[in-house]
Amino acid sequence: MVRLSKYFILLPFLAVTLACNSPKAIEHPNVKEEKKQKLLMIGNSFTFYWNLPQVLEMMFEHKGIKISVDQKTIGGSKLKEHWNYHLKENYNLDSYDFVVFNDHSTYPLLETDTCAKYLKLFTELASLHKTKPFIYGTWEYPYLKDISKNRNSNTMFKLDSLASSFNATYVPAGNAISYAEENYPELDLYMDDQKHPSPNATYLIACVFYSMITGDSPIGLPRRFEGKNIDGKKIYYIITETKAAETAQKIAEKITYLER
Repeated sequence: MVRLSKYFILLPFLAVTLACNSPKAIEHPNVKEEKKQKLLMIGNSFTFYWNLPQVLEMMFEHKGIKISVDQKTIGGSKLKEHWNYHLKENYNLDSYDFVVFNDHSTYPLLETDTCAKYLKLFTELASLHKTKPFIYGTWEYPYLKDISKNRNSNTMFKLDSLASSFNATYVPAGNAISYAEENYPELDLYMDDQKHPSPNATYLIACVFYSMITGDSPIGLPRRFEGKNIDGKKIYYIITETKAAETAQKIAEKITYLER
């Protein structure tokens, strides 16, 4: 079943201390302030873990940016499954201003041709509906690192190249994760499966998406975001320790500046 819920279970972040020099964000023409815009995220658990769509929407709202965020997500899914079996379930790309495509984490490296085929189909469909496409640059967790170390490429490079080929915007979430791993090893980024993002990683990824879509710096965004569940009771989408949030914001600003 395609996941449409705006409500998921939350856990607090672990703290981490550090800082990095980060350049000033640049202007970006994506956001039209005069009207409410809509973003659709199509993908799998790398999209819905720790309420990424909800956190991103709350970041927009905090800054007065009128972008709502929806999701069409299925755990473990590939874009080919979204295309072949679920596209008929009313994806309505023509009603969205932006769309994010998240393929299965192993496909860019291990099933490159299939990944390219369906990213091409989806980005062409987005262009047909005048919807701006973004490609979610996922990361190399330990299993994928063991594979890519013997190759001349990696997941992030593959997805970046495909984004360029299909006139889409690459979102360097994996690059930010890699930078954090190399420079701040004390920042806990993975769940116990050593694959899915921890709350710290999800906050970092949300900062990367925020910056790539708006062109604004994520510096100064709140460290926690709250909403209401279907019963109207307050819930927290994410709670981040102050040091961890500041670190994530600085990393995201640095990486997205380099990407743009």
